[in-house]
Amino acid sequence: MAGTITSLEAGQGLVVLSETLRPVLTGAMGAGIELFDTRGPADAGPPPHVHPWEEVYVVLSGRLEVSIAGERFELAPGGVAHIPAGVEHGYRNLGEAHFLTITTRGNAAAFFTQVASQVAMNPPDFQEVARVAASHEIAFTGLPPEQTP
Repeated sequence: MAGTITSLEAGQGLVVLSETLRPVLTGAMGAGIELFDTRGPADAGPPPHVHPWEEVYVVLSGRLEVSIAGERFELAPGGVAHIPAGVEHGYRNLGEAHFLTITTRGNAAAFFTQVASQVAMNPPDFQEVARVAASHEIAFTGLPPEQTP
């Protein structure tokens, strides 16, 4: 394959933990990275977790609070966060947010697709999300805010 031409509007939106992730470029398309157009409301986002691939967030609009190895950062439009493979991280949307999620080849697209198609998301069944995540080499190390005692 010579390459792939696509757009942020391409692909089906996958609803995962109150956010919509639109796969733009995936390993199934022959890419060595995966790219997702990610949009979500205030307070959406995954709790702390680890996985064996790198991840990058590029904020297009809104703000993200990103935690990397226990340290918190606030990203505004144009802000970029890079998380190495195997490092604990998570984020929370500070208001409505739109950003790109970029991962090195791993199981991100397969995980998002499986969760969106098989797990109840209104409200999110976090225990089932965690079970599916484990089958994709993702380990949650914290609970989402709504399940924290």
